[in-house]
Formats: sequence, structure tokens, C-alpha cells
Amino acid sequence: MVGSIFGHTPLTHALERAGHTIVSIDAEDDPGAIVHVDLVLLDAGVEGVRWGVDKLEAHARPQQMFVHTALEAGAQLLDDVETAQAIVMCAHNLFGEVWVTSAADELGETILGLLVAELGGMNIPIADTARPALVAAQRLRALEHILRIDAHALITTASPDIAALEDQFFDAPRSPLEDLPPAELNRIADAITDPGVRRLYVDVERRYAEQAQATDAELWAYAKYEGTI
Repeated sequence: MVGSIFGHTPLTHALERAGHTIVSIDAEDDPGAIVHVDLVLLDAGVEGVRWGVDKLEAHARPQQMFVHTALEAGAQLLDDVETAQAIVMCAHNLFGEVWVTSAADELGETILGLLVAELGGMNIPIADTARPALVAAQRLRALEHILRIDAHALITTASPDIAALEDQFFDAPRSPLEDLPPAELNRIADAITDPGVRRLYVDVERRYAEQAQATDAELWAYAKYEGTI
């Protein structure tokens, strides 16, 4: 039986589909209810996990399993329940079926492997030193949406009739990416009237040129920054 401290989440629904019984536990008013569950799930960010551990630590028991899902920190967030000889683990759904995990010991690692497999996922153990870079990567992935929003605004400004097709736009795969000559990059930049969006466009083109080793495009971006073109 799984006790969820933060109610029903996509993860608790996935665990239910995998055959687990889920019960919600009110850590504020009835933290002792965790004695009735085998696994305590803290599906929240760092501050939420800390709050939950503070409420629950007095009621943890030996061999009881605790899992948190905060990407920013590892099993050390659960140190206060580990002192009760609980099994402490962390798992975060990075994207798709990919989970990054860590645990305080080999038993925890084994349990995580089985748990992720039950969810139909791929388990990738990580060191805590990898967490800051993974958090940064997830933030960059989230910020991709800002580019799509700006692109959608440009499209609907140019052709208002497309506004009704918003869902299709955001579900569509990205446009093909190819090297463009500086003159074409300049035409594109000049077509963007919003200064903030234009700066964003130039910066992303600079990064693409850097990765693609497209020297002319990279020089164009720096010149655009300096206002010389």
C-alpha cells in the first residue's frame, strides 16, 4: 500500500494502474497514518518534501519505504526518516518513460528498479553531482515553450485566421532546421517587430551557429548585437 502525502498526482495514478493501492495521508492532521502503509510517497518539490519529512519523521518505522520526486536533491532530503532505518529513495520522471533515480543503499536501488519497471519506465541511476545540470536541462526544455509562444504570435499577427488552429500549431513537430546565409538571417530578424523577441531570435541563432560551426552566421549575430548591421 502506498501513502501519498500530496494527494493524487500523475504518479499516483500510474502506480494505481500498475496495481498498487493508493491512500492519501494528511501529514498535518494525521501523520501517524503512515504506519498503515508500506511506501510513503512525497511527490513534490524540495520545500514540500522537507515539510513532509518534518511532519512524518516521528512516525517512520524500520524498513518502511520513502520515495521523493524532487530532482534538485537526492536521498539526503530524507535523512530524518532514514534515522528510523527506513529505506530512502528518490525518483524523478525526466521525460517520456525515462526516470532518474538514486537511493541511500543497494536495497533502495533495487526497489527503485522494480518500481520503475512496474510503471513501464526506464531506470537511470544518477549521482547527486549530476542533479544541478539535469535541473538546468529541464528548465531549458520548459523554456522551449516560450519560443513556440512567440512563434505563434508572429504567425497569427501575419495571418489572423491561423489563430483558430492554435492546438494544431503547438502539437506540430518543429520546422526543419538548416543553415541560412547572413542576409536571410537579417531579413528574418528585421521582420520581428517586438524587440524582446528579436533579441531572443538573434541569441538562439548565435547558439545554433556556434554548435553548427557556422562562422558567418555567428559573426552576423555578434554584429546584430552591436547594432552594426
